[in-house]
Amino acid sequence: MPSPIGHMLAGVAVAWTADAGNLRPAAPRMVVACAALAALPDSDLILPGAHRTATHSFTAVFVVFIIAAVVTGQVTRWRTAAVCAAAYASHLLLDWLGVDRFPPPGIQLFWPWGDGWYISGWDVFRQTLRQQLWSPPNIRENLLAIAQEVAILAPILLVLWLIRVKAAARFPSQVAGRHHAAE
Repeated sequence: MPSPIGHMLAGVAVAWTADAGNLRPAAPRMVVACAALAALPDSDLILPGAHRTATHSFTAVFVVFIIAAVVTGQVTRWRTAAVCAAAYASHLLLDWLGVDRFPPPGIQLFWPWGDGWYISGWDVFRQTLRQQLWSPPNIRENLLAIAQEVAILAPILLVLWLIRVKAAARFPSQVAGRHHAAE
């Protein structure tokens, strides 16, 4: 399963994807919120035996959607809530695409309505180790996992950033804002 760093990079990608083509870049607080939401499902690590169950399900994605809609006050405008839910769901996608050597492998996507465990088997992301976190072999393995996550996700973020900059540069300077030069 990916590291929190990989999950947060995916959250930033979700925020920037939702922002692609807009006149103004995503608010920094939205980017930070998406990064945090993408890492949030692993908060279940503090509960023994609960990891990869309730917080790694479509039910949790729906709960995040509802909470975001209520908190942002945009119950009639669902865009912000949908982006928050998508950022949270990115965690499930990355875990589904990752290596999982802990039995049972995978995540319980349909909790509480199903007790099946789901994993793609594609092993796109390396396993991160959480036991004996500070032992040299585990530090090495986790650093390799983070390096691989960055190698996979950084080009995606770069493309999204370039799309945002190029889209904003097409608009007059007063619309593009102080972050982008006018043509």
